[in-house]
Amino acid sequence: MTSYTVTPLLRRFQLLALLLAVSIIVAMGWQGVRVQEELLASNDAVHQHLESITLIQSFQSTLLDLETGERGFVITGQPAYLLPYQHARARLEDKRDQLMHIPAFTANNGRFNERFDTLLARRVEIAEANIAVRESDGMEAAALRLLAAGGRQTMDQLRRYLGDMELHERELLNEHTQQATRKARQSRWIWGAGAAFVALLLMITSMSIISQWRHRQQILTMQKTFISTVSHELRTPLTVILGALDILHSDIGGALNSDTQRLVSVANNNGQRLKRLIDDILDIEKLESGQLTFQWQQVQLKLLLEQAVTANQPYATHVGVSLVYDPQRLDTPGVSNSSAPIEDGDLVEVDPERFAQVMANLISNACKHSPQGGCVEVSARRVDSHWLEVSVNDHGRGIPHQFQPRVFDRFAQADGSDQRRTGGTGLGLAITKALVEEMRGTIGFHSEPPNGSCFWFRLPRITHTSFTHH
Repeated sequence: MTSYTVTPLLRRFQLLALLLAVSIIVAMGWQGVRVQEELLASNDAVHQHLESITLIQSFQSTLLDLETGERGFVITGQPAYLLPYQHARARLEDKRDQLMHIPAFTANNGRFNERFDTLLARRVEIAEANIAVRESDGMEAAALRLLAAGGRQTMDQLRRYLGDMELHERELLNEHTQQATRKARQSRWIWGAGAAFVALLLMITSMSIISQWRHRQQILTMQKTFISTVSHELRTPLTVILGALDILHSDIGGALNSDTQRLVSVANNNGQRLKRLIDDILDIEKLESGQLTFQWQQVQLKLLLEQAVTANQPYATHVGVSLVYDPQRLDTPGVSNSSAPIEDGDLVEVDPERFAQVMANLISNACKHSPQGGCVEVSARRVDSHWLEVSVNDHGRGIPHQFQPRVFDRFAQADGSDQRRTGGTGLGLAITKALVEEMRGTIGFHSEPPNGSCFWFRLPRITHTSFTHH
């Protein structure tokens, strides 16, 4: 192997990149922790202020019940009007004690609280006196007292106090919300610095590539061994990690508290996603380099489809979707061809394991883009004497028109929002297209949002004169 000495200038660039990397990673980690703590504190404060506002409004409602019951009884003399009054009277003391603990009350001096208590006691006293006069002297005397006793004025002052408290709580709520917004904006600036760091690394990497162009053969050799290196260096330790997480999740090492159990579950789910990503990258790299082996067999297409539907039924059930195989369905949306049902004697020459991988990708893709309780239909037909077609149809939202040209691209995903129920690597359809083409077939799709999607692929129908792999 040809030796290579790194120039001092390049070494200085690499050292600078390392120092920048460490500094920015530490800063981003510290900032992330700090912002998370402050956002949690702001969230608690917002929750507290919302509860305080709810308490104030509930107290206002209780006062309204007290006033309504009092006036209703004075006017009508009906005992039924005393029920809301009595219920409000029973709740008043407890709700007043709750109000005393909210920030709007604790922020004021004792004189304010004494004044509020005086008004509240005065309003209750007026109400009780009005009711007593109605019971003893009749409606006319009670009505005169109702007008002259000052109950309305006292109630207006109480409402004014409560309104001021609610306004104070809303101002505090707005202050904490703005504070959280500022912290989030600062966090975005920090992540912007991270993006600048990535750009710097790309520049340094480009300089390294230019300085090492004479050693391209070494790089090509490293690329040829990339798949085996990734397989041993990433997949093996990841499998160990996932095994350990499974043991923790199953409580073999002892029962975990709910928070730890949740963290282990999150770690396990993300580990499984990483494993699927590694597997997909390895598959597509092997396909492109011609290293993926196929075990060719002539198999009944109907049998392969039945096996695929059975194998993927648990996943469909897990995501709440019905998966059915409909051998009588002959129409493929967007494709107008005369067709007939496939028969037991219709054979295709495929690798059964790779065919199952194609079906698993298409079925899982259809399931996770179907609504809860939806249905995914698998069907097949004989297009003509030379081609057999398999289709997987869902009833989801469909594929946006602007994304359709990139459906089979690597790492392409139409839906990046939080509405996606399951994650994906963005490689499944690219792998599926490559596998179908390797089996001498073609693949396509039809989608008219929001009416779902239909993915189909065609394979050569094997006859006695058909070409076969050896």
